[in-house]
Amino acid sequence: MEQPKVGVFLSDCGKQLSDILDFDALTNFVKNVPNVALIARGSEFWRGNGLKAIVDAIKGGKINRVVVAESLPKLSEVNIAQAVSDAGLNSYLVEVIDLKDHCAWPHRSAPAEATEKAKAMLLSAIERAKLLEPIEKLEFPTLKSALIIGGGIAGMQTAVDLADLGFEVNLIEKAPFLGGLAARAGRFFPTDDCAICIQSPSSDVKTITHTSRKCVYRSGFSEIPNLSILTNAEVVSVEGVPGNYKVTIEKKPRYVDADKCVVCGKCAEVCPVETPDEYNANLNNRKAIYLNVPTVHPQIYAIDEDACKFQECAKCVAVCPTNAIDLGQQTEQVTLNVGSIVVATGFKEFDSSNIKEYHYDEYPDVITNLELARMIDGFGPTGGKIIRPSDGKPAKKIVFVQCAGSRDRRYNPYCSSICCMISLKNASLVKEANPDAEISICYIDIRTTGREHEYYYERARDMGIKFVKGRPTEIYNDEEKGKLIVDVEDALLKRFLDLEADLVVLAAAMVPAEGTAELAEILGLDLEADGFFKEYNAKLRPTETKKRGIYLCGGATFPKDAPTASLHAHSAAMKAAKFLTSGKIVKDQRTAIINEDYCGDCEFCPVMCPYGAITLEPTTEDHFVAKVNEILCEGCGVCVGTCPLNAIELRHSRPNQMSAQMNALLSVNGTSKPLVLAFCCQECGHTAVDSSGMAKMEYPANVRIIKVPCAGIVRVNQILEAYKAGAQAVMIVGCKTDGCHYEVGSAKAEKKMDMAKILLKEYGIEPERLEMFKMVFIEGAQFAEAAKMMTERAAKLGTLKLMGDS
Repeated sequence: MEQPKVGVFLSDCGKQLSDILDFDALTNFVKNVPNVALIARGSEFWRGNGLKAIVDAIKGGKINRVVVAESLPKLSEVNIAQAVSDAGLNSYLVEVIDLKDHCAWPHRSAPAEATEKAKAMLLSAIERAKLLEPIEKLEFPTLKSALIIGGGIAGMQTAVDLADLGFEVNLIEKAPFLGGLAARAGRFFPTDDCAICIQSPSSDVKTITHTSRKCVYRSGFSEIPNLSILTNAEVVSVEGVPGNYKVTIEKKPRYVDADKCVVCGKCAEVCPVETPDEYNANLNNRKAIYLNVPTVHPQIYAIDEDACKFQECAKCVAVCPTNAIDLGQQTEQVTLNVGSIVVATGFKEFDSSNIKEYHYDEYPDVITNLELARMIDGFGPTGGKIIRPSDGKPAKKIVFVQCAGSRDRRYNPYCSSICCMISLKNASLVKEANPDAEISICYIDIRTTGREHEYYYERARDMGIKFVKGRPTEIYNDEEKGKLIVDVEDALLKRFLDLEADLVVLAAAMVPAEGTAELAEILGLDLEADGFFKEYNAKLRPTETKKRGIYLCGGATFPKDAPTASLHAHSAAMKAAKFLTSGKIVKDQRTAIINEDYCGDCEFCPVMCPYGAITLEPTTEDHFVAKVNEILCEGCGVCVGTCPLNAIELRHSRPNQMSAQMNALLSVNGTSKPLVLAFCCQECGHTAVDSSGMAKMEYPANVRIIKVPCAGIVRVNQILEAYKAGAQAVMIVGCKTDGCHYEVGSAKAEKKMDMAKILLKEYGIEPERLEMFKMVFIEGAQFAEAAKMMTERAAKLGTLKLMGDS
């Protein structure tokens, strides 16, 4: 390997730093460091003549490693790396350090100590640079096709967007018809128009005009040439890697040939079997061969195999004029190769029979909002009439009960977010159609946060709908009056009320769709505590997952109204399109590597890896070694920090590089205070150090910073090594547990710290010399306070004596 020739470039930030740091002393110090071939000083080295000096030194063969002390490292590092690469040197042979925010500003009251710390920082960067190795780009092909799982409005909109962009799209829905919950909801706020409409395709589909929206059955989206729709279909397995997923789908028989069915309805007329109509919330019966509603998509009959008598009857086969019915159809498996997957599985109503005090499963006149929506729908079981299911009589007194199963720690502690608006919408529609109806809404809080949503609340009050602030404690049946009685305390009037009702409507909580947990396991995705799919970052990447090429939209992540579901659909489509467009994935080879001579059957790393990038493969009959999938590995180092045999390393953060940095940082003191070493993750932990310097918050110069990819990479033996090298205390500074950039790194680091403290005690080292801190960028003040606290703690404990010290 070529001998390292390090070029060191010292920026004084337009002479801002020279009043604090002694640059002559720094220059003389660096001159004596082995393998330093060039030293240059200037105002800046990330642009202009300064950057040209770096490029010229590389092209002239004077240096093959670059260390830059800059004042704007986060911005300058990008320019420097690009220029170095353009000059012919691998961009990973560069170290950029921040002498301003990490040294001069926070230690400006002690210039001499700051200069000594600057020496240590420069020595650390030089020693690391000597050990750096080139890291190359990896390329992986991606198929320009996508799979959308879920045929509700979010799934359909995502499919339309991607198909319009020219990608091959496969949309699958486990039910026989598209539409999901929206199809049953009838109307949606804030427009009160049909729930089951989507943005019309921009593709050239003959006779379809490009208006703002279209009913699904007449939108023409199914006729987009590159869109394939599979109903009665579910994902049973997913293999492969991002950009090239192999998806196995189980397609259940419809028993009706889509190419032959002319929707004449003769089959349903002769069918003798009736079964509760789940689509209409079991408020009526349907035939074993059925079409949900005339506007459903696809407009093809389907047979309910749980109800049909098949060959015992076969009357539908006899009357079908086009021979479209095939009772011998079998379940089949379909294999799709796709580059990207979008999950749009939606949500469902909570099973209100769990709430025993509301007697949902006992009193037929206690229904849910979705069941009421089916009544309101002109295509519904009552033709738009609001009746009591118990006797079919008109419901004149209606009581809505909000938060049925939500905001309730017995069932679902979260607010389902859309229930208030659903109740306001339904109550207003009922009141419009039946002005004489007496309607009350029992609520904890009315939440109307969207555009025009408050208007619904105001309109409902103006229409005479009454509001009772309180959660009902019981619903019981008064047989003498023939009414339901809702027992509730009005928190505003401070009195108990017994509200009579012909019909009680529960605003049931919204919970994850059936099969969500199973699908998450198949896809290798995480779920939140509420059971919904977990986004990669709820604030900034709400439609992405931790797995490249797999996206989320609509109610798969949490209950959403139609506008938000549509917005999510467009976002997921754009993310998937961006991923697929180039036809390849390009990433740096900043990945983990396995030393197979050390690796031995422990199975720690496959379990610990937050990205599922590590598997175990047999080498002999009774021996397994870990294998790293480079397209999945994100280079966090959590596996490194948990490997009991030290058999894993990161290419860009090897143990020898970290040891060299550590020893260098602790070899120069220049202060009477005890040295404190802070392992800071490159994300929130290190940026908290940045922000403390940017705000000129002071902390002792004895605190030395070593940047690591993730707090989870730090090994227990490295902590012991730090004490051996001269640290009197060690800090681990990482992300907040719930906001860890690598999912679990911060949590794993914390557990290791607990174990390390037990071990330290056995070695005769006070556990108080080790502490973990979790913070974000804007908490620079917390870092400064933590640095002061650890310094004071180490000073109070006195000089550390290790085993073997005299």
